[in-house]
Amino acid sequence: MGYIKQLTILGLRKFERIKINFNKNMNIIVGENEAGKSTILEAISIVLNQQYKNTDKSIVKELLNKTNVEKFLREKRINDLPKIQIELKLGMTGKERNSQDFFGEESLNKEEAEYGILFECKFDEEYADILAKEIEEGKIPYEYYIMNWITFRGTPYKSIKKPFNSIFIDTSAKDSNNSFNYFNRTLFFSRYAEAEKLNAKNTFRSNLEDAFNKLDLPDIDMNRRFGINDKKVILEAIISVLEDGIPLENKGSGMESLIKTHIALDKRKSNLDVILMEEPENHLCFSNMNKMIEEIVNKKDSAQIILTTHSNMIASRLDLRNVLWIKENYAVSLANIDDKVAKFFIKADDNSFMQLLLSEKIILVEGTTEYLLLPNMFYRVTGKTLQEAKVVIISCRGISYENYLLIAKETGKKIAVITDNDRSSKKIKKMENFNSNMENINQHIFMDDNVKNWTWEKCIYDLNKSYLDKQIVIEDDAEYLFHGESYGKVLGKMLNNKVEVAYSILESGHELSIPKYVEDAIKWINE
Repeated sequence: MGYIKQLTILGLRKFERIKINFNKNMNIIVGENEAGKSTILEAISIVLNQQYKNTDKSIVKELLNKTNVEKFLREKRINDLPKIQIELKLGMTGKERNSQDFFGEESLNKEEAEYGILFECKFDEEYADILAKEIEEGKIPYEYYIMNWITFRGTPYKSIKKPFNSIFIDTSAKDSNNSFNYFNRTLFFSRYAEAEKLNAKNTFRSNLEDAFNKLDLPDIDMNRRFGINDKKVILEAIISVLEDGIPLENKGSGMESLIKTHIALDKRKSNLDVILMEEPENHLCFSNMNKMIEEIVNKKDSAQIILTTHSNMIASRLDLRNVLWIKENYAVSLANIDDKVAKFFIKADDNSFMQLLLSEKIILVEGTTEYLLLPNMFYRVTGKTLQEAKVVIISCRGISYENYLLIAKETGKKIAVITDNDRSSKKIKKMENFNSNMENINQHIFMDDNVKNWTWEKCIYDLNKSYLDKQIVIEDDAEYLFHGESYGKVLGKMLNNKVEVAYSILESGHELSIPKYVEDAIKWINE
């Protein structure tokens, strides 16, 4: 099975330069909005499917990288005219169909022979003399740009002789008809051998003409009659996939995504080697999302899958080690995440992985109480809102913060953990050792260093006792025991009704005194 081994983009849309190494099977592309996730799939389609080959040259203006355009406008030299280069290195053994056509040294680096395809979109220098004055005036002659596709062998590439079968499932497409037509055509071409396709198209055309002739319409006049225009009726342009006799187009957007994925992943029927998917979670309810993920998990080894997503569930269940994080002009692979952590997140898919990955600075807390009260504390300590400081608070919600820290190590994220010491001197010592280790310079743990101050609520209560004794309403006959022990009724209620108490404090507008370890964490993350 052939696959895409590496993609290099130079000068396409937001990317001045980016190189991405792909896994042979599963690849999960994540990033912020406008990070360029869709551009990566578009780049692959431009090369493999010769997208834009027959499009008006006005598309060139839209595709060129803005930084490269600005550089030309400053220099106004022909050598600085912006161009696009996209290179696909292919994983092939030499036994695949047409593999010999793709092996050679005509790559970007030209260092050693490999399998691949190179696309270039650039100014046609044959017109350099004619357009010299226009270029000196800072005008980019888009109409004189040419697009070339060549294999590493140095021969022209034509999509009809693809190195392998691929399909692009785009559930975000605004024109669902075009999306379906593309899917149906691609499936038709990949599913059948060349002889089968030609026979089907020929038989269809012949039968269509016979059916029309049976209408026996009278001639218009002596020299004119109605007939079939072969250019308007092409088999692959009108076919549709039917399920129980109903076209997929009539199934709804969510089912469209689910059914397309099911068909594409069935290797025996689709014959697909590479499947590109744009945000497969679109339009799916929770149950259908689970069905789709299960489908992908069960058949992920049957083809190479490259998908973009904003979904924690998809990224986690399909294994965080397959994630490619797109940031600026580089891609960060999370392949080195600890095996146990990756498997833990597969099970604990109700997590905040994506929020952690896409945030600049993070405060990790254990529960909702801290989550509710910290924003006000942060503002009072720094004079900034969380948004202004580019800090995000994430509640671990039962997931050990150590799992998040192990992920963060692969990304260089700055993370402050606010946690309880749980009356454990060993835990306090472990925190001190962690923070003193230079390998953890971007991650620090903060807890009270006195075992008597064993939890967030205890620290808050001791510092704000006079206010909280008045603010918190208790019932006379209630014991408010916590794990079978009595800590007094007010603190007992705080421990047993954490969210309710935190919300009442928030609503009162009272400014609580802040525990020192919490203040230290806020100052550290804001540095």
